[in-house]
Amino acid sequence: MVTPPARVEVRRVGPDDAAALRAVVLPAFEARQPLDPPAAALAETEEQLAELLSHFGGLVARYRGEDVGGLVLDPVGQTMYLRRFGVAPGHQGHGVARALIDAAVDASHGYEDLTVVAREELPGIVRFWERQGFREILRDPPNVELRRPLRTFLFDVPDAEAMRALGESLASRLERGDLVVLSGELGAGKTTFTQGVGAGLAVRGQVTSPTFVIAREHPSLGEGPGLVHVDAYRLGGIDELDDLDLDASLDDVVTVVEWGEGVAEGLAESRLEVRIIRALADEDDGLDPRRVLMTPIGPRWHDLDTPASERRPLAAKRDETLLVDFLPCAEDELDSLDPAIPLRLSLMTARLGDRVLVVRNAVNGEWELSGGEVGEHETPRDAAVRRFLEETGVRAGPVAFVGVATAQIGHARDIEFLALFRTTLVVEPPTEDGVAPTRRELAWWRPGEAMPGLSPIDAHLAEVSLREGHR
Repeated sequence: MVTPPARVEVRRVGPDDAAALRAVVLPAFEARQPLDPPAAALAETEEQLAELLSHFGGLVARYRGEDVGGLVLDPVGQTMYLRRFGVAPGHQGHGVARALIDAAVDASHGYEDLTVVAREELPGIVRFWERQGFREILRDPPNVELRRPLRTFLFDVPDAEAMRALGESLASRLERGDLVVLSGELGAGKTTFTQGVGAGLAVRGQVTSPTFVIAREHPSLGEGPGLVHVDAYRLGGIDELDDLDLDASLDDVVTVVEWGEGVAEGLAESRLEVRIIRALADEDDGLDPRRVLMTPIGPRWHDLDTPASERRPLAAKRDETLLVDFLPCAEDELDSLDPAIPLRLSLMTARLGDRVLVVRNAVNGEWELSGGEVGEHETPRDAAVRRFLEETGVRAGPVAFVGVATAQIGHARDIEFLALFRTTLVVEPPTEDGVAPTRRELAWWRPGEAMPGLSPIDAHLAEVSLREGHR
């Protein structure tokens, strides 16, 4: 029998567990370079940590029978601060930090965002938090405050008129000092969206692309805020806005920044990030629809009343992985997908009778469809077949292509395509106590039945595969 890889287990803790939490957090802070002033965790007593835990508790991660990481949960208003976050030296690289963050997301249900405070003398730690989907909102040396939103809103936009209408609807919710950061490829509809914002704010002048002037000012025709429309594509940094000699203070207007992702974050503590992507659609109908994803960041947006046209994703996880679109299509249509969005994942729905085979994700413990990343010189089909053999120990039967999906992936909110295939098994994969020889734990799921730990996105895709297989 092959032992499955160990998983990180995370438990909630309270004041009585202060000694256990301190035993893993203190070595983590001691292993970092000396700081001036020192981190508060270094001088904190067990009694002080117990007091901090008395408000909302904390989390401790366990790996191979040993406590190896932890944090304190500290709610402030509608934000959940993660304090005393640490992984014991020698235990990095096992997914401990990721498991703690995922557990913190679950523990923070009902809150608007997660916040951490890092030290600017430790840029590697700042970059770690950025990779987990946290965005810098405040720099007060030596501290850097980073915030990760816990919700993203999705909108279907079939044409330019609908894009303007969405911008106009959002405008009724905007106030002086608000910052809207737009991202999307050339021609995605960023300027069209801003035209709607301008119409909703009732500002002077025609809103056009500011590419050649970098920024355009549109004063209000009434008592509301004006609009400053910025194209950050050619800006070396947001500090260059100070050199634009704007007549209006950014505190008195609504600022919309195109190409602003990674550039405009220093303008305000709070911002609304708007990403526009091309939708998966049948090219024969002549339409070129879009999907718009709005992510509110910071306290200004905690009570955002979203436009009524918001729709739920097809499926979602707590870590902000969203299944945005799915298109049943021919396999050769993969070659005509938007080149700006990578196709990195390839999945396989394997059916035997009325059951679907699922594999255990060794990192997060979820049950998922077989599959994984597409290699540099692989086709999506080859990747799905290869991964299925690796994970189950048997070769797939005849393989059929089902379609392609668009997903927002996890903490970093990257937009990716994934290809979906299906196969029908004639024999059950050889297992021993439920563990495949390739070290992946296997299980069977009957669609329509509840299964603890089943990924909602993989469940949706499996059901799509089965429906398409009956057509």
